[in-house]
Amino acid sequence: MTTHRLAPAAASVKKAAAVAALLLAATGAATSTAWADEKPVVPCANGAVKLPGETAVTGDAVHHGSPTITVGAQQKAVANGDSTTYQVRITETNHTGAAYRHVTAVPVLFTQLGVMNTGNTTVSWVHDGTTVALPTRMGCDPSVWVASGALDAPLADGQTVNFDLKITTPTSVAEKVKTLSVTAFGAADGDRSLTGNDISLPGVVPAAQPTTKPAPTSQPTTKPAPTNHPTTKPTTRPAPINQPVHQAAAVAVPAAATAPVSTAPIAGTEAAPATAPTPATKAASLAFTGGGGNSGTLLAGAAALLAAGAAVLFGVKRRARRGN
Repeated sequence: MTTHRLAPAAASVKKAAAVAALLLAATGAATSTAWADEKPVVPCANGAVKLPGETAVTGDAVHHGSPTITVGAQQKAVANGDSTTYQVRITETNHTGAAYRHVTAVPVLFTQLGVMNTGNTTVSWVHDGTTVALPTRMGCDPSVWVASGALDAPLADGQTVNFDLKITTPTSVAEKVKTLSVTAFGAADGDRSLTGNDISLPGVVPAAQPTTKPAPTSQPTTKPAPTNHPTTKPTTRPAPINQPVHQAAAVAVPAAATAPVSTAPIAGTEAAPATAPTPATKAASLAFTGGGGNSGTLLAGAAALLAAGAAVLFGVKRRARRGN
């Protein structure tokens, strides 16, 4: 993994630590002339943070140089809804020729104007399938320090150990971050001068908002074909509906009404003179012909003429007999 020089963010952290050291020295808080070996790794903590690697170890071990601390990014920021996560790996390596009992690493986060702080950002250590939240505190400048000795391990000569970290912050905060700088400091058996490289991670680009309206739902471009209707009028009229015939059928004339009147005189009597039809006869005639029918009128007239003719004939024959 490539080792980078300290970025301005890490340099500002070191400068803040140096300023704190000078203040302590001026006030007589520092009792040792070898301040570089006595200064706390976590600045502006008023001695509240004690790291295992800050404690000196006596013995015959001879180290050539100091262990190294390297910072690397596992992947770029991952936004998952309202939360954004950065994954970082801290690597400790010992190539000094002798073993160390305690090598402790302290990660540090820096963002412009302190956009990420202890109130909105957490740092967790992921190991053995578990996630452990690490305590953090603000440094002398707008930086976030891991204030814990959890990232500590014994290192034999030639040994390397890794610490995987998750840095979690709201997506709304990550969208305001231009660059997230991550570095690390540390101590090994009393040597508090360990300094790691600095890496820069980009913030999260805000999701683009739609600038155009969604296309309207497709509408049919043609109208449905109309239902077939006749285009011409019928040339012939429909057959008329049979209507009942209102004229009354001719009523059969009874034989008694049409039989000729006998002209032979009845023995011992004289023929009775012809007389006009009586009201009963007229009523029978009306009943026979029906109400106002032309056929009934004609038949009644014919019957009257026959009766009159028979009376005249009867009268002529009677005179003829008297003449004889």
